[in-house]
Amino acid sequence: MRPETAFHNGQRAAEYANFVYPVTHKRKEVIWVAYEDKTFKTKRFQVLAEKPVNRHSYLKDWPEKGLTAFQGVKDPKPSIKIENGVVVEMDGVARADFDMIDQFIADYYIDKSVAEEVMAMDSLKIARMIVDICVPREEIVRLAKGLTPSKFVDVVTRLDETEIMMGIHKMRARKIPAIQCHTTSATDNPVQLAADAAENRLRGFSEAETTVGVAPIAPFNAISILIGGQTPHVGLLTQCAIEEALELELGMRGMTTYAETVSVYGTER
Repeated sequence: MRPETAFHNGQRAAEYANFVYPVTHKRKEVIWVAYEDKTFKTKRFQVLAEKPVNRHSYLKDWPEKGLTAFQGVKDPKPSIKIENGVVVEMDGVARADFDMIDQFIADYYIDKSVAEEVMAMDSLKIARMIVDICVPREEIVRLAKGLTPSKFVDVVTRLDETEIMMGIHKMRARKIPAIQCHTTSATDNPVQLAADAAENRLRGFSEAETTVGVAPIAPFNAISILIGGQTPHVGLLTQCAIEEALELELGMRGMTTYAETVSVYGTER
């Protein structure tokens, strides 16, 4: 430890707990001198880290209470059962207990011809295939169509951040680059939104996103840019940024063409 800055005599030691220590001045006065904690690169990092706002920045995983990004103790285990070409059980849930998302995945996403083959594969092997430059994108697409949600999670959690980016680079194939715009109105005026969405399409945007100042108005705003965006010529993709359950419902009802950020909650309940 080495002295950095001397504080005026009379300041309380408690105010500088953990990063000051007392020294005796040549005039026999006790003052408090800050020291540099060698666990930090500089004194600046030490002081910033000890500010109250930075003492509560991170939480450790608490899967028993649902506070975890993945691998919760109550997360369903990957499984699938197919009878007569119909998914009758997926990730431990019987078909009779499927919610809307389960039903959609089972009926419109899962490729029954490859599902049992893929579900029997080791998740680590699939993860390695994703980042292997010798495995073509087409093979990963074929296998992915047989993965249930829990199996997807089991595969992705075997990858680190860099490997995930490698997988995205391989899988995110675009024929033509596109650009998104934001179409909003401070007063949630549907006529203005429709007109702006039409102009956005004329200016070459492929996607348009809106949001709301008052949540219950979300369906009106979504419909406004949907109609306006198709007026010049058909093809503008639209979405409404709102609470996730409502955002998904808008898409299912045909009021938007996609939902940008949708998470699946409830695995801990």
